[in-house]
Amino acid sequence: MSTCSKPVFPPTDGSVNLPETLDFHTKHNSDKPLYVFTKDNTSNEVTEITFLEFARACHRVAHVVRPNRAGPDGLVVAFMALADTILYQAITMGLIKAGLVVSTHPAM
Repeated sequence: MSTCSKPVFPPTDGSVNLPETLDFHTKHNSDKPLYVFTKDNTSNEVTEITFLEFARACHRVAHVVRPNRAGPDGLVVAFMALADTILYQAITMGLIKAGLVVSTHPAM
């Protein structure tokens, strides 16, 4: 379980972009839960995924997709995945962290 201290929020003046929020929360809120969900429908046990764990997953995706940020920045990518919300968001943020542009409207 997480500690009781209050989380630190990133500035809302535009000085921290979306991928930089991963680093911000890793530094300031690493032990705070980002996701909390029940283990199953019959128990009161919960699973927490902290900001640190989520950021590490995003960084792993970024490294797998584009090791050492090789190649040009800004390539547009789209992906289709049958995945839960947490995995889908980790992949999306990992792609962004890798310097790619994630298309939300893939051509059909």
